[in-house]
Amino acid sequence: MHELGRRLAEALPPGTLVALDGPLGAGKTVLTQGIADGLGIAPREVTSPSFTLCRVHPGRTTLVHIDLYRLAGESDAHDAGLLEWLDDPRDALVVVEWFERLGRERADVRVRIAFAGTGVRRVSLTVPPAVVAALRRRPPAG
Repeated sequence: MHELGRRLAEALPPGTLVALDGPLGAGKTVLTQGIADGLGIAPREVTSPSFTLCRVHPGRTTLVHIDLYRLAGESDAHDAGLLEWLDDPRDALVVVEWFERLGRERADVRVRIAFAGTGVRRVSLTVPPAVVAALRRRPPAG
């Protein structure tokens, strides 16, 4: 998950909204740590913002990490002041865990993670064609 996040960070332009969906423990925060790593941000500084809801990490591109786990829907996100980031990522890379809780479909990149057995995950990516091309340019490490 970390390596996928790192490679996504290298392929995604600033202003991208990344939606992460999957069950508890699926690897959403680890993927976000990989994105941080790819942006030159120390991955250890990225922890799940379940209680703070949002953390902003300066890097080569600013990483905005949002966790909607404790929210019931878009009105809660509005009340928490998060819609500004969701509607206009600006020059940041905005990563949203539990995006499905918003009831929205629009995201520039969609990552769905599911368990597929012990220690195995199935990852579904929905990305623009330019990102697919960038991801294909470099084979995965290892």
